[in-house]
Amino acid sequence: MPWDLVSAAYTDEIVPMFEMYARDALRLAAPPPGSRIVDVACGPGTLALLAAQAGHPADAIDFSPAMIAALEARTRARGITTVTAQVGDGQALPFADATFGAGFSMFGLMFFPDRAKGFRELRRVLVPGARAVVGTWVRMEENPVMAAMFGALRKTMNEVLGPKAPQPGSQEMPLTTEEACRAEMSEAFADVEVHRIDHSQTYSSPAEIWASIERTMAPMVMMKKQLGEERWAPLSAAARDAIVAAIGSGPPVMTLPAWLSVGTAR
Repeated sequence: MPWDLVSAAYTDEIVPMFEMYARDALRLAAPPPGSRIVDVACGPGTLALLAAQAGHPADAIDFSPAMIAALEARTRARGITTVTAQVGDGQALPFADATFGAGFSMFGLMFFPDRAKGFRELRRVLVPGARAVVGTWVRMEENPVMAAMFGALRKTMNEVLGPKAPQPGSQEMPLTTEEACRAEMSEAFADVEVHRIDHSQTYSSPAEIWASIERTMAPMVMMKKQLGEERWAPLSAAARDAIVAAIGSGPPVMTLPAWLSVGTAR
């Protein structure tokens, strides 16, 4: 499973950045004090742990066994006993109706094969009046560093591998516009609001950005595994050079704009 391959690096390198979005999501959902929350497609439990530390017991579910193992290790290390983690499908949640005071899926539901079912399941397990927050990314074109990097990667892949080369980043991800977020969530939730949230992270060099992406982005890890080190090397160098061309060689700041869509269970 691709997400199993990146679980360790994802936990070490991505969680600190994602915690900023998780705090925003908890603020927007405003669950009642002490209420139980659900974290769907939880990864290593970025939001679930913050919720537990704020006094909200949490059920966390993810289809990657390695991500759940990472979450369980983090809860043990922190002495947290109010997070229940399990491997499972966000499109068929193993919880009773009207169980939770708030629900979240941070950058996970957008990957579901059936997003409508994911929204409906999230709605089903919330008590009436509870809020859900779903995090997704803004279109890649609004992040020039990522756009330049993937453009260079595709160009070099065509040169090295020929016309049948993979085209990473060429297909637009779902839920990348305010309109799409509002339309899809409104099928299951009332009073939908879509908030644009930008957070930034400073890196020591452009090369550090790409090295982190190679370790933490599941499609990149799978592609590298399939191609092998020798064929991957020129592609990696081209992506790294594209980042330098886009932002210069000094310590860069990577800004990642996201949508946090908030809906109310009725």
